Amino acid sequence: MRIAVERRTPWTILTLNGDLDAEAGPGVYLQFQRELLQGQTQFLINLRDVGFVDSSGLGVLVRCYKDARGRGGEIRLSEVPNPIERILEFTRLDTILLIEDEPDETDKARAA
Repeated sequence: MRIAVERRTPWTILTLNGDLDAEAGPGVYLQFQRELLQGQTQFLINLRDVGFVDSSGLGVLVRCYKDARGRGGEIRLSEVPNPIERILEFTRLDTILLIEDEPDETDKARAA
């Protein structure tokens, strides 16, 4: 799993590349924690290049969601491949892990 980090105030964008599974999940969570400890609280997780998510990968996303919310922040998902979106809908995780596009000027104005 490769993780690219980009900051677009107020968002921290984590772009994942690879499978989000039991092997890669701890690394994703560790990178998320690094950003959280640096004071970042608004996260956009780009799943464009994720081919597979298993239950442990879903668990990582939920843990990240809870940790961000605990600090007054939020997590959104973007560019979610259709098979992963169906899993999120089936598990009803799409009700807490909102799926949307990259942050735009509206988000910047709302955060100000």
